[in-house]
Amino acid sequence: MLAFAVRDVYFSTLGMTAQRHSVPVDERAWRATRRCGATLIELLVVITLIGLLVGSLLPSVGQSMRMASDAICKHHLREIGHTLMLYEMDNDGWLPTMGQPKLGMAARKASVPWFAKLFPIYLQDPAILTCPNDPFRFRMLEMEGDFSAAGAAEFSSYGVNSFILTSGDGSLAQEGRRRPSRPLDTLLAADLGPDKGEAEPGTGVLGPSRNTSLLSWDDGFDPFDPSASSGSWLTTRHGGKINVLTLGGGVRSVKTADIVKQPLQSYYADCASGGCTFCKSLGVDHYSFAKDHIYWWTGSVPSE
Repeated sequence: MLAFAVRDVYFSTLGMTAQRHSVPVDERAWRATRRCGATLIELLVVITLIGLLVGSLLPSVGQSMRMASDAICKHHLREIGHTLMLYEMDNDGWLPTMGQPKLGMAARKASVPWFAKLFPIYLQDPAILTCPNDPFRFRMLEMEGDFSAAGAAEFSSYGVNSFILTSGDGSLAQEGRRRPSRPLDTLLAADLGPDKGEAEPGTGVLGPSRNTSLLSWDDGFDPFDPSASSGSWLTTRHGGKINVLTLGGGVRSVKTADIVKQPLQSYYADCASGGCTFCKSLGVDHYSFAKDHIYWWTGSVPSE
């Protein structure tokens, strides 16, 4: 009896095995494919997740790029400050002026810009004079250190405080003798615009005029020729800010997004409390960066 029972179990097992292997080969392959493949819904879910991941990373990438550009710009300003200091040491304390301020706009445009006097002894790479966020930086790069072309004085991404280079018929350019009371907060150079616009007709220069790479304290005011007008140099190219180099060699960011929307004034309470010469004694319309503790000049000025 036991033998018959074992036999029945054996043949029963064989039958089940045969039944399992009786499934057509094509059907088995289809089942295997179905188990290993992905459905359309699964693919859509994966694509959606990838899209969300990329979308969350893009702002971080953009912010990183802006921070990198800002760091490069600040480095360039520090290099400019270093070269200006070396120039002063070799030239009896004088900054590189534009020649005779009284000559007027036409003669001044034909003169050598301040940065040209830094090449090649103090500054070898023209790229130092370009801000990564300046849409017209290519103009300076195309010069390759040759500043004899028309409009070369307009090509720098950075400008120098025109008050220092012009006050007292230019004698304030020897600022070492008339050191301001707050050199660490006194503007020396900064980002220079405008970053939009076309060149003046007939000049043959691509891009806007930049007041011969000088920072004017009065928007649209030419310190050499009051009868002439020039476009606003103030820009917001660093996320609503500009980078500023002070006479003390420091570089910091200054908010300009709100400043460009406000009318110029001759007096600001916070500016005057910081020692601003324009507010306290000169009474001329000017941009005020007092909220970031930056001033055009803090001290006495020479008489012309």
